[in-house]
Amino acid sequence: YPFGDKWIEPITPQGYNADLKWETTTTYNVGLDLGFLDNRITASADFYHRYTTDLLNWTPVAAGSNLTNYLDANIGEMKNIGVEAEINAVAIQTKDWFWTTGANVAWNKNTIIKMTSDDEREDYQGVPTGGISGGVDSKVQIHQSGHPMSSFFVYQQVYDLDGRPMEGVFVDRNDDGVVDSNDKYFFHKPSADVTFGFNTTLTYKNWTLAASGHGSIGNYVYNNVASDGEMIADCWTNNFSSNRLNSAAWSNFMQACYLSDYYIKDASFFKLDNVTLGYTFPNIFKSSKLERSLGLNVFATVQNVATFTKYEGLDPEVYSGIDNNLYPRPRTYVFGLKFNF
Repeated sequence: YPFGDKWIEPITPQGYNADLKWETTTTYNVGLDLGFLDNRITASADFYHRYTTDLLNWTPVAAGSNLTNYLDANIGEMKNIGVEAEINAVAIQTKDWFWTTGANVAWNKNTIIKMTSDDEREDYQGVPTGGISGGVDSKVQIHQSGHPMSSFFVYQQVYDLDGRPMEGVFVDRNDDGVVDSNDKYFFHKPSADVTFGFNTTLTYKNWTLAASGHGSIGNYVYNNVASDGEMIADCWTNNFSSNRLNSAAWSNFMQACYLSDYYIKDASFFKLDNVTLGYTFPNIFKSSKLERSLGLNVFATVQNVATFTKYEGLDPEVYSGIDNNLYPRPRTYVFGLKFNF
């Protein structure tokens, strides 16, 4: 601050928590490994229970106990339980044919046990998260004890007799005659209940065909591309007709309805990730002096082959649960040569 012809730099005390430390995780595992037919078939299963304490959270502090009203504190607790299983097999093994295949599946349940010391208060509504495009500080997710992390927390949309959403009309869930923030409810979560994958390789003489894929069941996504771009009032920009008119849902809302559960969609999917076809020339060059030969493998690969889902956005695989992606993942074609000495 200016003080006469001098500048004074004030020293301002800040809030401080001297007890901060790393989080602590305790995990219990029970596993089983099996092998059959001289290990041509192998399988494994693992059950786990993971309990994490001392998670950081921005939490209120008692008045007069510090130099701020909020501090980072090691107060959060979270639990994960799940099962993972995997199986691999040599399905065919002959002179000309060789086929291996494998699959894995996992189930996980996540629950926040504690967020702050005020979790038991009736008016405590957790920690909002999941910021979206559109509106002012709009958030559609929340961390709340007793629920999965980043659960969607929105209004319940009301529909007319034709099944169309009614603009600005939401369910009064607590029956107090007013629709306000107290009527928001927990509606699904972004994390999947079940994830799975597979891989397979088939060889016939010098030919090789390989493929892999993965998927998930029970994951939900908030379609922010739709919620921020499909209202009729936004169909004209700079005197040019918007391509949003081509959207299947363009006429549902005149104005934005960002916090409606209408935009939370089932994003379960299966993706065929890679397909490769190759041929090996084992001896294109052979040297008796060097006692070695030169092999050549010619292959072609397609990546991001296909996606099977009911989700109408560009990509259902959105780990955060907020889909504001305007560009699809590309399908890639690769042609290659491998020399083996």
